[in-house]
Amino acid sequence: MIFIAGSQPRITKYQLNHTKLCPNCHNYSKWILEKNKQYISLFFIPVIPVQTKYRHYCLICGYTEVLDELTFNKELDDAKPLNT
Repeated sequence: MIFIAGSQPRITKYQLNHTKLCPNCHNYSKWILEKNKQYISLFFIPVIPVQTKYRHYCLICGYTEVLDELTFNKELDDAKPLNT
């Protein structure tokens, strides 16, 4: 019997409704929030969530900051889902 297993990410993106100042490029833009859940998959079907990472980044220069879950959820209150 052959088993096909691996890992795959599920990325969900949201755009903030307000602008933030980027500490890298010093521009104001609507940052993107990103939730990256890593799953173990079996036969290309996600089965077990392994790890979740939260971050947000500047649309202009790509500067990224890693967030904890509490901060991500606070910022998520003022964001809308992106259709990507």
